[in-house]
Amino acid sequence: MYPQPKKQNIIRFPTSRAERQKILKESKDIRVRIISTLRITCGWLAVIAAALFVVANLNLFTFSSIRNLSSYVAVGLQQHKKDISTISYENGLISDAALFESGLAYADNDMLFLAKPGGLITLRQPLGYASPTTEATENHVLIYDRGGNKAMLATASGAAAELELNSSIITGSISRDGHFVLISDTQGYHASVAVYDTKGKEVFKYQSSEYYIVAAALSMNSKSLAVLAFKQNGVALESHLLLYSTMDGSLTVDATLPDTLGLDVCFLTNNSVAALCDSGLYLINNKGEVDHAISAAANDLLAFSLQDGALAIATRAYSSGARSELYSIRENGKLSGPHPLGDEPSAISISDSGIATLSSSGVSVYDTNFAPLWFNAEAVGARRILLDDNGTLFALYAKGARLFTAHSPQSEDISHAK
Repeated sequence: MYPQPKKQNIIRFPTSRAERQKILKESKDIRVRIISTLRITCGWLAVIAAALFVVANLNLFTFSSIRNLSSYVAVGLQQHKKDISTISYENGLISDAALFESGLAYADNDMLFLAKPGGLITLRQPLGYASPTTEATENHVLIYDRGGNKAMLATASGAAAELELNSSIITGSISRDGHFVLISDTQGYHASVAVYDTKGKEVFKYQSSEYYIVAAALSMNSKSLAVLAFKQNGVALESHLLLYSTMDGSLTVDATLPDTLGLDVCFLTNNSVAALCDSGLYLINNKGEVDHAISAAANDLLAFSLQDGALAIATRAYSSGARSELYSIRENGKLSGPHPLGDEPSAISISDSGIATLSSSGVSVYDTNFAPLWFNAEAVGARRILLDDNGTLFALYAKGARLFTAHSPQSEDISHAK
């Protein structure tokens, strides 16, 4: 007889996932059972979290988002040092621009571009507008066709809302939270003003057969609407500042600004309203009390800048030693100035970092207390200037934009100047 082979103690490894899970769940060791249960639970939670992320961020997986990411990578590999001080307009022209996400939101008749220094275009949004006008906040860009009937609210990912009105658009503005206002020439009325949310839904509308509406602005939380309008009172023009609640549509303030014609309006950080008129600057509180803060004839107003609760105004000066004067309003609605300027500015810009003035000699930048910081003669000839909250100056020209800082090679330190 041949010897019988010894039985080997071999345990068959389960081939199916269900068998393996069953063995782990029925293990005599409680630690194995707990770990098995936790592993399965964590796995399902990870799947649910991934699904929720995809649903909440579908715009990250669109063709345009993937294309933008590819362009980021491509430009990042090609970018060299001299590129970061310029933004070239893709079609060689521009209608309007605003600061957006450390770059520019600029538009020509055919397209809205979101661009960053170094040639990076993060968004190309088709328009087809005759006269595009652009405003921007931290997360949104409002662009409307002045004299046309189309408007769009965009984000970094693309169009969030597109509107086509039944009447031509006169002007518009956007609030910090993305709600926006459009003033249009509505048939049967002198004008109408409508407020829209970030999805383009109309949340408030005021139509007037009595007033001609010049400008409108929303408060920081979009709960109040300021309307600057005028009407004929005999042979005279009488301007009014109207405050409406966008929540219930009630008129809360009707302040008269006699013998003046309004130009623009904005809310200040203390929730009062600044109305710029051809006779100067008026400050109106929520009780309707009016303070004629600055008196200046229409031909003495040189430039102004309204941005996110702050404003700056440059006027001609008639006192010795100064050709012009600069005023600003920031925290708590307090007026600062006049600050003398040696030149007459053709453009100014205000931001959280300070104030910039553009004149025939170049650009000068001041801090929030109007202490001089730096000067750059290379910015001369710009059509417009935009100062961001980090102190970078965007000088807009006909074919492109140049970026200047205190550390640019051509910048001159003037902090010692008085």
